[in-house]
Amino acid sequence: MNIPVVELTIKLGMMGKVIIVLFLFLSLWSWALVFARVSFLNKVLNGNRRFRRRFQDVRRLSEIDRVGNSELNTPMGQIAEAGAAEYGRIIADAQSRGVRDVAFFLEFQLTMAKERLENVLSGVVTPVDRGIYLLAMISSIAPFLGLLGTVWGITNSFYEIGQQGSASLPVVAPGIAEALLTTIAGLIVAIPALFFYNYCNKKAERAANELEDFGDLLMVRLRREVFSAFFAAESQPSRPQYAAPPVPPQGGGYRQ
Repeated sequence: MNIPVVELTIKLGMMGKVIIVLFLFLSLWSWALVFARVSFLNKVLNGNRRFRRRFQDVRRLSEIDRVGNSELNTPMGQIAEAGAAEYGRIIADAQSRGVRDVAFFLEFQLTMAKERLENVLSGVVTPVDRGIYLLAMISSIAPFLGLLGTVWGITNSFYEIGQQGSASLPVVAPGIAEALLTTIAGLIVAIPALFFYNYCNKKAERAANELEDFGDLLMVRLRREVFSAFFAAESQPSRPQYAAPPVPPQGGGYRQ
């Protein structure tokens, strides 16, 4: 059975074949990126959704281990672990060194905790949009490669007209076929790449926004729990003013 597209591809000139091979490479590359990015972004979003459901049951940051290892391995879980670690560090520093100026101590420690959370947040957000720009690049390059094939094919047609002294269909058909085939191939590569670039970019923005919002909420919760621990310690009559708050129980501590 004769397939016209296959026959036209076989009969293409050297430049047409080179362009088609480039399109084949770009197509395989773009689809590999699509499957990898869509799978990764779905994993991130689903993992964050599971973590949020479990995190609602955590009453204190020192009990973050109750969320579960699979949820803690998600990007949002890594941010929460960093927050729990900072909470434990602040309480441990207060107990080991003692606190004379509570306001200065809390301001200094919470600034350090905020910088640590921002660093962790940057680390988990960066992989979210990795490689997506390559889809935009492929969707931009493919039409121009198709245009190159179009111009090359039309140029060959005019060359053959000059050589043969005739504009009959057998003379101009090969060049026109080459022009149309490379144009179609360019669109076939560019359209899916552009579609999935926008699709993945939207998912990446959603995932990044969720992580940033959670980081902000976690910092608010960290401040609240640290303040509560200090004020609870100060309100106990058996403790001197500005004494360090008690360390959370070992059973609810954070993981290293």
